[in-house]
Amino acid sequence: MQKYLTFDCYGTLLHEEPTYDAVEQAAKDIGVDYKLARQRFSDYQGDRNNMHPYQDYAILTRNNLIHLDYQFGLNHQFEKYYVDVLTAHHNLKPFPEVISTLQKFIDQGYKLIMMSNSSWDIIDANAKALQVPFDIWTAEDVHAYKPDLHFFKAVDDHYNFTTENHWHIAEGYASDIIPANQMNWPSIWVNRPHEQATKTIKPTHMVETLNQVLPYLN
Repeated sequence: MQKYLTFDCYGTLLHEEPTYDAVEQAAKDIGVDYKLARQRFSDYQGDRNNMHPYQDYAILTRNNLIHLDYQFGLNHQFEKYYVDVLTAHHNLKPFPEVISTLQKFIDQGYKLIMMSNSSWDIIDANAKALQVPFDIWTAEDVHAYKPDLHFFKAVDDHYNFTTENHWHIAEGYASDIIPANQMNWPSIWVNRPHEQATKTIKPTHMVETLNQVLPYLN
């Protein structure tokens, strides 16, 4: 029986802070409150209302920076850093334990599948940083961003997951754990930031780092 692991990419496998650091540096260069700019960028990027109808991740990011200009009463100041922010996102690095743990998953016979709110022009560089083979699904493939169940159903239909052959592993509670529960997927929440679940929905298991997933797969 083929066994599958589906993963969120950003925050689960790759450290996403450099993207937000680039926004923070832009704010410092412009001379506005960099902490507030970082928070507003993060809030916009996490608001699923900004993702309907579907738009490419690069366009979403540029619109976010344009929105920051509006929020701070600026004209094309943050927007000028669009390339810098996307370059930082292209160059994200894995968390320390990730590559060795992914290889152990492969050694145990699991097929690795990435489900990312990203786009074709960005995800290849991110996947290469992980150094192991993945099947890759992006928001651009399905024209929907997680937690839209259309994304999850498209992947589920392709592989014919069951509760015996599949786990979903992710850091995002709202983007991944809640929809995984709605799909009846067993899930493992990689809760790196030590957040509290905001709803009654719980993952099957919760860990703090990816290597702590291993005992649950034996």
